[in-house]
Amino acid sequence: MFQKGQDIIWKGSLWVFLFLYLGCASSKPFQLTDVSPKYREYQGSELDPHKSKDVFIPVTKNRKYDSFIEEAHKTIALLEFGENIALRADSKKTVGEPVEKEMQAAAYLEEDLPSIITRLPELIQTNQSLIDSTPNDFDGPTIGRVTRELGTILESLQQYSPKAIGIQNAIRNLRADSSNYNQGRDIAEPETKPGSEDPILMNTETEPVKKPEKVTIPKEDPSKKISIKRLNRKTKVTGKVTEQIDEMVKKEEEEVLSDEEKKDKEYTEQIRSGLVQVFKWEYYRKPKYLEKILQTHPIPRVRSAAALALGRLKAGRVALQTAIDKDGYQVRPSAYKALSDLGDKRSLSYFIAGTKAEDPEVIAVSFEGLGKTKDPAGRELILTQGLSSEYVVIVSGALKGLAYHKLDADVEIFDKFLKSQETEIKEATIEALAIHGSRESLRILERVANEDPNFALMAIDEITKNPSLSATFALIRLNDSLTDEKFTKRIGESLLQRKAFGKYAIILVEDDYLRAEANERSKPISYIKEKEIGLILSETKKEFAVRMGENIVTDKYIQVKMESTLPGARSAFVTGWVFYPKIDIIEVKQLGSDGNSGKYSQLKKGKHKNLFNPEKDVKLPK
Repeated sequence: MFQKGQDIIWKGSLWVFLFLYLGCASSKPFQLTDVSPKYREYQGSELDPHKSKDVFIPVTKNRKYDSFIEEAHKTIALLEFGENIALRADSKKTVGEPVEKEMQAAAYLEEDLPSIITRLPELIQTNQSLIDSTPNDFDGPTIGRVTRELGTILESLQQYSPKAIGIQNAIRNLRADSSNYNQGRDIAEPETKPGSEDPILMNTETEPVKKPEKVTIPKEDPSKKISIKRLNRKTKVTGKVTEQIDEMVKKEEEEVLSDEEKKDKEYTEQIRSGLVQVFKWEYYRKPKYLEKILQTHPIPRVRSAAALALGRLKAGRVALQTAIDKDGYQVRPSAYKALSDLGDKRSLSYFIAGTKAEDPEVIAVSFEGLGKTKDPAGRELILTQGLSSEYVVIVSGALKGLAYHKLDADVEIFDKFLKSQETEIKEATIEALAIHGSRESLRILERVANEDPNFALMAIDEITKNPSLSATFALIRLNDSLTDEKFTKRIGESLLQRKAFGKYAIILVEDDYLRAEANERSKPISYIKEKEIGLILSETKKEFAVRMGENIVTDKYIQVKMESTLPGARSAFVTGWVFYPKIDIIEVKQLGSDGNSGKYSQLKKGKHKNLFNPEKDVKLPK
């Protein structure tokens, strides 16, 4: 028993640590007043279920999950609060203490509990559905954080579901029991005063009247005042107030549940426990334990989750291939998906075999995995079979696989599929262009952002994933050309995220050259045109006089790093000099020490804006 208690304490401490560690950057505290402001006077009191624990709920930035988590915590907190009220009132009445405070809280609970209890079955069903869809809505460690929270909520909801009616009845009885209003008032027994008897008129033909019998009113049985069955005081334990009711509910469940229901409950618990283990070892980056789960766990769903986790960790190739060879239909697609995430050349034969499978999802990820191997034979299969498939999901996977080869000739293919009427294919093509990552691909993504508002945000996000300087240039060009606030705000966030701080030049003239030296007669090293972007490296200390049209202009030269326009150039970038009046200068500047704010300035025009609040543009004095 002592060892079991130690295990419970250790596991509880581990979960608290994991939750606080993972939730510190994306969580918020939850208190009793978050259920309703009318419970403010009970917050922090002995009746508050959160008095001895700090509750933090994660913020997933997914409205569906966040609204459910908040509603579930309100439900659990209210049921815990009601349970505390019932147990504490019962304890006070036993020793004759007043229960006014519990009575007042019971009045509030009597209003709120019916709707809460009615929603319990629906909440449990929604909870299970969200757990199932978590791998599709999140990735990486976020899956573990959200699933752990949903698993904890499901456990609490299932714990309180069978005893919710009992808690509601206990609150009603507490309100209805008249002894709670008249504490210590016993009903006095009538007494007979000593003295002479009253004279009785006698009739000769009748018998004497008997003396009236003493009337006593029996005392009310105090056991009938108790609405919740309670254990003897000597058997009560200190600690969590719900332990007593849990024990009674557990005994009742064992008596009520059928053998089939018990098996279903045990199976559900086994799934939940297995998924928690999967996300735990993924968080700690322990692929060996995940491989063991993939090979030995009895439930296919858990093995499938372990396979996907190995894919995210880019590990476990041999175990995944074994699962494809020996496991069933539920695990094989996940193993193929994970193997595709690895993209190892040694899995080439599995990818080729996967392109001949019956499941379109398996075929799609196999084509994507083929592309990651960069094998010429795989590219041929993608071009001849993948892109010509009648299934949209297969074409999408083939497009992504083709992008990993990063050949310039494939850009035209992507441009062709970008004109498709299928939304899924257009999205896959945008992702493929981002994977391709060439300057030509980025220019096409720019065009999408400028011309198609429905896919503009996606195009901006895909450009952001590219860490190159060309992607930074593309974002600055888009910020200069787009006017919609939601697009410019996203671009500003992207520039801050990639820490693209510095000064950038925007070419103002239609046709000119980047010079090798700060001299108009020096060697031209690259052709430049209007709206091109360059990173400013330095400027000359002295000024130069340069003829611009019919005028002679005196100013400095600016050294910039720009994308090369010469065909066959060894490097994608070239460094040279341009005359200052031919450019406009944009500055992306970090503000403050927190790194969460920044400013985008046009130095010549004297305009700037906060990158996270584009609507607050102001004009600086010249």
